[in-house]
Amino acid sequence: MATSEPKPVQQGTTAGKPRELALSAAWHGALVPSLTTIDGERIEVVFAGHWTHGFGPDFDQAMLSFADGTLRTGAVEIHQRTSDWIAHRHHLDPRYNDVILHVVARHDGAETRQADGALVPVGILPVSDEQLRQIDQRLPGIWEQLGGAVCAERLAREQPGMVRAILHRLGDERLAQRVAIYESDLTREAAPETLHRSWFDALGFAENRAPMRALAGLLPPGTLSSLTEAPAELERRTRAAALLLGAGGFLPLSPADAAHARLSPDAVGAIESAWVTLHHQTPSSLLAPTIWQRGRVRPANHPTLRLVQAATVIARTHGDLLPLVLETLRLGRSLPEAIQEASLGDAHPPIGEDRAIAIAATVFIPFAIAYASHTEDDVLLDEASDAWERLPAAGRSRPVKRALRQVAGDARLTGLGERGNQGLLHLDRTLCTPRRCFECPVARAVVAAEIDD
Repeated sequence: MATSEPKPVQQGTTAGKPRELALSAAWHGALVPSLTTIDGERIEVVFAGHWTHGFGPDFDQAMLSFADGTLRTGAVEIHQRTSDWIAHRHHLDPRYNDVILHVVARHDGAETRQADGALVPVGILPVSDEQLRQIDQRLPGIWEQLGGAVCAERLAREQPGMVRAILHRLGDERLAQRVAIYESDLTREAAPETLHRSWFDALGFAENRAPMRALAGLLPPGTLSSLTEAPAELERRTRAAALLLGAGGFLPLSPADAAHARLSPDAVGAIESAWVTLHHQTPSSLLAPTIWQRGRVRPANHPTLRLVQAATVIARTHGDLLPLVLETLRLGRSLPEAIQEASLGDAHPPIGEDRAIAIAATVFIPFAIAYASHTEDDVLLDEASDAWERLPAAGRSRPVKRALRQVAGDARLTGLGERGNQGLLHLDRTLCTPRRCFECPVARAVVAAEIDD
């Protein structure tokens, strides 16, 4: 179907024969779990690929399992007849050298050979003419209503449970991506170090993530634990604040930074005195104060307040967050509440509820799932999974609001929780913003509902 020019949308059918657009929709719409080549080889479709709608093969990054046990990744080209490969001059186009399967409605005996001389397997699309006609009659009109201001308002009103389930599955996909990262990290470093670095990254929010990560590298859990050890919690908090603010380049503390951190003059004096003693035991390459973003952040996200809150958590956990996470999950307690309780000081507020929920969703829960897998702890895995499903929704960020509006319009979707919010965020970033509507499960549900009507 693809040529060296962008593919025009064909209007209507020819002599009742479904268009190639319908064949591509059938391939992409999970109607083809497997097929047989003209040589009798069975091929299982692991992933149909990304529908390109442009130059080159119709689908890229498809994953196919062949009868010899190999799993191959590459492009798939769709045509009415096998001979269309040559008619469209793909045999002369190097862009088609990545094609691993040529899918056709009818094999007419022609050969499928790439520009490099390699033969391409040819598979017959195992979809009936009637199914293709039904799809064809709804195209391209169904897809034209997607990708605009609102996609699935009617579906959200009439079948909110279906839309909610889709968003929850997308949230689970986002969670799985984070779990995979943590699983990889745990093969290279100890669990407390992985958790420590990720926790500091989350404290930085959007504007100060890089300096927070750098600070976590300068002051690993073992260093913080040894340098903050003291019988009294207040002394541990003072030492921890001195280490974080000093290594972060904030000391001596300016009056404005002290005010953002809710530190009294006496507290500032104690922290600066502790730093005089402690800075000789810290890395010589401290962070430059200019790397922090202070001017365009909300007061609750100011870096000095975040560091003082982190110091309070460090003092109460003795520099190791792992027991806090595990104990909270094992007791069935709320992770966001545990984060807030651990970060509340005498004079400064705790980490806000929305940020605490976000930290639980993006750090603590995916880490706990990865840790459970790493340690083969099925009980912990169940506890972390339950915590994920129970997690209340944080305040909706701009991308989450945008995705919700895109999906539901004015329809009201309840019961999403943070799992659904994370699904909306995943939707906005990976599907809506790049306009990958043909891969979107919400769009597929809309198309299926239209066809069923």
